[in-house]
Amino acid sequence: MLGRTAHLPPLGAEGASDRDTVETVIDELDLRALRERTVSSLSGGERRRTVIARALAQESPVLVLDEPTTGLDLAYEQEVLDLIARLCRERSLTVVSTMHDLTLAGAYSDELVLLAGGRVVASGPVAETLTAENLALVTRARFRLLDEGGTTIVVPLPPAARAR
Repeated sequence: MLGRTAHLPPLGAEGASDRDTVETVIDELDLRALRERTVSSLSGGERRRTVIARALAQESPVLVLDEPTTGLDLAYEQEVLDLIARLCRERSLTVVSTMHDLTLAGAYSDELVLLAGGRVVASGPVAETLTAENLALVTRARFRLLDEGGTTIVVPLPPAARAR
């Protein structure tokens, strides 16, 4: 019910519509099996899904997510980002998210904003933003960009390749 706090009157209790909203989100995110578990017993991916559920229960048209996949293994990263992408489509949500994994950011985003030193270096559609020229402005890392079916893959170069 924490996601409904903004909708409750001061010192007020949740009503039937609040409970219905929460139940809908629990079903939509397939969280029923987690309902009676403590947060400390949840995996990283399960925890992320519950945080997203709390945000959805607020019924905001915009979700702001800070590193939603940090600390997750690849399968859970994909699960969480697939969930967010599905929710964007089904609920017409706008998601603003910070991410350090540029490959995942590009694969799951419509538009990117690249920052360096607290300033916007580049922004716009992924194909126009995720370029070698722009990445050189935001990172000292050496990398190679690959195209995999229209998705830009950012491959960090190992030390031996950097020396060349």
